[in-house]
Amino acid sequence: MASTFLQQGFPMLTKATQNQYAPVGKWLMGTAGMVVGMIHVGGVTRLTKSGLSMTTWTPLGALPPITQHEWEKEFDRYKQFPEWQQRKSMTLDDFKFIYGWEYGHRMLGRVVGLVFVAPWVYFTARGMIPKGYQPRMLGLLAMGGTQGLVGWWMVKSGLGMIAGVIPRRFVLGPFV
Repeated sequence: MASTFLQQGFPMLTKATQNQYAPVGKWLMGTAGMVVGMIHVGGVTRLTKSGLSMTTWTPLGALPPITQHEWEKEFDRYKQFPEWQQRKSMTLDDFKFIYGWEYGHRMLGRVVGLVFVAPWVYFTARGMIPKGYQPRMLGLLAMGGTQGLVGWWMVKSGLGMIAGVIPRRFVLGPFV
């Protein structure tokens, strides 16, 4: 079976000398693997109820609190949102734990986007994307971007509610 894949040029098993699209296939498979990892980290973020621990959002991200004073300031900001009402027994160390999961989830999302876009630009500039595949690449970018927007929307709406994210909006997330 492996020889059949090699003869047909299965991108993950062949070299660019055997299949000119092998680097593109490896990039897409690697990106797909990162998406699977993102889904797992998102699941842990949801299960640990970490999703609303970061009360600010910037498109490019920012460094997490570093000093004790920065952590205390961020924790005090978190206490101003309705999510705190469900977790009043939380300590600063508990907050650091859930903040870490949410921070990791958001940063991983940005990394996945970069790992998709940068090679796409590179491969496009070199004419390495197979003919007719550019609309598919644009579709993948749109799906990933839409998932990011839905995540932002869910968190934004959750921070303004009494008991977390609106259930209808939460159900939308996995299907976008």
